Order: sequence, then C-alpha cells, then structure tokens
Amino acid sequence: MSTSDVPHRAPNQHPRPFMQAYRKVYHTFGFSKGYNFPLYILTSAIPGEYYWYRAGFRHVGITLHLIGVLFGSVLAVLQFTPIIRYKFILFHRITGYFAIFLFLLGNVGAFMIIDHSMGSAPIMRVYIGALGTATTVGIILAYINIKRLQIDQHRAWMIRAWVWAGNIITLRLILGISLAITSSSNIELNTPFRCDEIYFMYSSTGVSAAENPIPSRFPDCGVDAAKNPRQVLVSSLNGNVEGIAANLRVCFTMAGWLAIVIHIFLAELYLWLTPAESHRLRVLSRTRQIERGILSVEDVKGGRLGSKNLGDAPEWWDRDVTEKRADVDHHLSTSAGKQSEGKEMIA
Repeated sequence: MSTSDVPHRAPNQHPRPFMQAYRKVYHTFGFSKGYNFPLYILTSAIPGEYYWYRAGFRHVGITLHLIGVLFGSVLAVLQFTPIIRYKFILFHRITGYFAIFLFLLGNVGAFMIIDHSMGSAPIMRVYIGALGTATTVGIILAYINIKRLQIDQHRAWMIRAWVWAGNIITLRLILGISLAITSSSNIELNTPFRCDEIYFMYSSTGVSAAENPIPSRFPDCGVDAAKNPRQVLVSSLNGNVEGIAANLRVCFTMAGWLAIVIHIFLAELYLWLTPAESHRLRVLSRTRQIERGILSVEDVKGGRLGSKNLGDAPEWWDRDVTEKRADVDHHLSTSAGKQSEGKEMIA
C-alpha cells in the first residue's frame, strides 16, 4: 500500500471551546506551541511584576526568594528520602541545616516584596504574610524539637512546613485551570493597575515611546504614563497584555488561598494516617533523650514541648503505660458492669 492510499484524518475545522480559549491565551503571550505555555506559567512572573523587581531592595528580595525556594526545595527532597535518613545520617543533618537556612532566606525575600506582589491587594498581602509566618514558625519549631531530640515532633513540623510551602505548585495548577475557564467562558475580571506599570509591560518588550498604546488607550494616564502612578481599572476582556495580566492577577489570588487550604488539609491528613511512625519515633526520642541526659528514666513528660505538656495527652504512650491503662480501663468497666448487675438484681 502506498502512502497515498493511507486515509488522512480530516483537520478539525471546529476545535472545542476549551482549546479555542487555550490557544487564545498562549497566542496572546506570543507562544506558537501550546506545550510551552504551562512551562511559562510554572516559572515566570505575571506581566508587569518585574517593574517592581528591577532594582533596589525588591530586586534583592526576589533574588533571595528564588534562591531560597529553588535550592531549598531540592534539599528538602533529599531530606525526605528514607535511604538518606537511614544510611547517611551525617549528610542528612548537614543538608538539613542548609535546607532550613535556605527556607528562611526564601521567606525573608518574600516579605521584602510583599508590598507590590501581585498588585499588593490586602488579601494578597495577607496570603503572603500568613504563609510566610506559618512556615517560618513551623520550621523553627522543627529545629527546636530536633535539638531537644523530640524526633516525632521534628518530623511533624517539618512535614507541615514543607507541605504548606509546597502549595505554590498546586497554586500554579489551579491557576492554569482557572485561566482556561475564565477565557473560554468570557468571564470579565477587573483589577486596578498603575499607569507606569502598564506602560512598562510594552516598553520592556521593545515598544518605543511613540508607539506605546497606553496614553491613547487609557487617557487618564496622560502623555507621561511612563512616570504616572495613577491607577486605572483594567478588564480581563480587553484582549491585550494588560488584560491577560488582570486575569492572571485575580486568578492568582484565588488559586493561592485555595491551594493553601488544600495543603493544610493534606499535611494533617498524612500525619493522622501515620500514627505508627509517630509512635516509633517517640519511643526512639525518649531513648535518645535518656542517653543524652536530657531526661531521666522517671521523667514521663518528654522534652517539655508538645501536647503532653501543653495539652491533655497521656504522660507517655509507652507499651507498658498503654497496657497499664488498658488494664485499669478494663477493671473499671468490669466493676461498673458488676455494680449495674447488682442494682438490677436488687430492683
């Protein structure tokens, strides 16, 4: 059979609405191939964001944030690799210190750019502030617990801190889905932009001052739009780069809050599903603490940090204590049953 005899599939003259919207989005950004756009979403900033990161302390902040996040994440993967924890303990400890340092460095950078990140809306500032504070507290508690040899609590707080921080990955996935939905459904989203910020979106791509469309497109910006801090309302449906930026900015805020809720739930779900590992590490922690002289054999309160000291957890979830409590509970229930039978006979 010749190649000419092979039937060819007719081209799809009417692509599905989702694909039409997706093509419209990545063509607007200048991409000719659809598979390149998700990589851009995962790695690049929203148009106009770089206006604030070009120089000054915010440039330092975004640099610190990216270094801390990228390299810290690589070390975090090694930290959670079982074979490294079991067979290369010294390497695990050393890289752990570097991972904590990079983690905190990334958070410092995030706080340095919080005033202009994603439009600096209050809800976005609260998101960055809450996430940065929670992860910082979590990583510090993990460090304190490992210095006290409370390995079970160290594990719990490390899992929480890194899972919370990992919400940025889920955020990007939700962002891509939400962009496709808003574009295919022609949902209008409006958000304010500064004139100089919008002007920079074009000038940074090589558009000359004479050809920059912002003064004519937004008359309120005037002829000095490049230096005008005035804000104008931008619609996501205007079909230009600032419209795409408006869509991204609004969807990013929504995706951020949804992602952090998902990751908080996932972290607690994992800890709830692995009580045996937590108990094993707690037994190991007590043994190590007694060996180091942090605890005495008679001490049942642990390293002075945890629910057994700050809450109503049992003194020590040891096998002997557990069996003792089970015997006591069985004795009490048996006694209660006999008393109940005696009362029934009397009645």
